[in-house]
Amino acid sequence: LQRAARAAEQAGATVREIAVADVIAEAWRIHPDVQEFEAHQSLAWEYGQNYEAMPPLLRGRLDESKGGTPAEYDAAMDVTLRARQALAGIFDEVDVLLTLSAPGAAPKGLTSTGDPRYNRLWTLMGVPCVNVPTLVAEAGLPVGVTVIAPFGGDAKALAAASFVEDALGK
Repeated sequence: LQRAARAAEQAGATVREIAVADVIAEAWRIHPDVQEFEAHQSLAWEYGQNYEAMPPLLRGRLDESKGGTPAEYDAAMDVTLRARQALAGIFDEVDVLLTLSAPGAAPKGLTSTGDPRYNRLWTLMGVPCVNVPTLVAEAGLPVGVTVIAPFGGDAKALAAASFVEDALGK
């Protein structure tokens, strides 16, 4: 992250750290409540009618997350709404955010996309994100940063990611 921030700054970007509202951290914490409830809603037929045919990992995740109530989901969505509003306020001050993509290098092979903990908040916020490979770890696997733009700012996210990528190449 520091390497990408320095490169962007040397290429002409203004880079600064920002503080985020507590509700944004709370949204990160409640993301599993939203995801699990929505997964059960989306996969209700498969889970109820075709359980044995489901992939074991997915079936296991659904088994572990049974029992979420509509009231819990509604409370989590209230946090989500307030966090989205707070994030929109941050984008009144900055063009994009730059953050870590994952806690380390990409996993080897195709069995996993890696640890999602650093990007799940942005999914919940509904904002566009672009990963930019930044380093190559000792195993030859990439380590990246994520450029995040405001809701609806897909072109801004792509342009900023291109800018960071070009800056890293210099």
